[in-house]
Amino acid sequence: MWDLYQKHKIPMLAIGIAFIFVAVWLFGIRTPAWAVYIDGDRKLVVKDAAKVEEVVDQLEKKACRSGEQDVSPENKIELKLCFADREDLIPPQRIASYLKQDLNFQARAAAITVDGKEVVYVDNQRAAQRVLDKIKKAHSYPADGEKLVSVRFEEKVEIKEATVPIAQLKNEVEAWVIMTTGTEKAEKYVVKEGDSLWLIARQHNMYVNDIVQANRVGEDEELQLGQELLLKRCQPYVNVVAKFEGNKVEDIPYETKVVTDRSASTGVYVKQEGKEGEKRISYVEVRKNGVATRKDILEEKILRAAVDKVLVKGGRASYVAMTGTPSRGGGYGLCWPCYGPITQPYRGGHTGIDIGGSTGRTIQAAAGGVVSYTGRQGGYGNFVIINHGGGLVTRYAHLNSINVSRGQRVAGGQMIGTMGSTGRSTGPHLHFEVLSGGSFVNPLNYLR
Repeated sequence: MWDLYQKHKIPMLAIGIAFIFVAVWLFGIRTPAWAVYIDGDRKLVVKDAAKVEEVVDQLEKKACRSGEQDVSPENKIELKLCFADREDLIPPQRIASYLKQDLNFQARAAAITVDGKEVVYVDNQRAAQRVLDKIKKAHSYPADGEKLVSVRFEEKVEIKEATVPIAQLKNEVEAWVIMTTGTEKAEKYVVKEGDSLWLIARQHNMYVNDIVQANRVGEDEELQLGQELLLKRCQPYVNVVAKFEGNKVEDIPYETKVVTDRSASTGVYVKQEGKEGEKRISYVEVRKNGVATRKDILEEKILRAAVDKVLVKGGRASYVAMTGTPSRGGGYGLCWPCYGPITQPYRGGHTGIDIGGSTGRTIQAAAGGVVSYTGRQGGYGNFVIINHGGGLVTRYAHLNSINVSRGQRVAGGQMIGTMGSTGRSTGPHLHFEVLSGGSFVNPLNYLR
């Protein structure tokens, strides 16, 4: 037995010594550690797993914009036990700088949705509601003598819970700007006969300067037929519809009567100045983003009658009625498109005359010609254009209904629609324009 012990004594001693050497190497050069994996990739090795959890908590607090947010990492973080060389261990004070590079944080937030689409994210539902209330309030201030009846969004607007990256969260001011300015939409516009920068801007609810900057053209530059313009305009995500009831005193526009004196030379002079009257009205008005879209008069009382303005027009020059052919005097014989007072004359910035009346009043073609356009066009509302030939064009805006179609040939005096208040309009009237050679001219010089 002793011989057997002596026989194995040397190998056992060698094994023991080897074990000691391995243990010294393993625990002297390599040490137990924790490998940190982010989204499945090994990123760093640390000595203390608790320090990693502490640093993640600190980063969560820094990412949190308010004490009410529920913030968490977007990434999957795993800690696995391993052996590592001591020089590979990341010091505790440097763990945060390593994790910052790879971690992204998300938060529970409130999403404002428009017609089912998530538009903007804010901290919580209370913040979202404040944004929506501010948008409504901006377009629901009643004027003197008015009271607000109701206010709503035209679109379906909801607030929903969502989990989103911290970078997508907006404060209340940023969210308000996004909701009210919306997205920039660009479209091409081809210049037609009679177009001007001012007219195009008005038709598309834009400013002339917006068109100038987008196309590098001068404000006074003459546009060419077929020229392409790029129209850029912002479209808000939401539209506010407010309803008001009111009582106020309004001016009654005086009627302008034109008398032809065939013994006098060509021209127009004032025989009698007009005086506005006054009336007290009760009304209900609907406004979209602060612009009136409908106004119903509930009661009206005349306080002072208006006095007609009388214009005398010389008739010595010859006119050719409803042919579109220039006369020797350079005029055209156009018949009045409807009866009513001239509430707005032709002047700088106003490219036609406004003829007042009531909704449904017949509008007739001022002369024979071909209908070149029918439809809705920006501030003009329901709109008809008639080309009479010889460079003469007449245009009829704010119609309640249109009774002709594009390409149709019409006779002078033929009904083309009815008076209304569509587009940018404060009440039923006809906005009537005359263009000669592509330029706006005073309709009173062409009407007979």
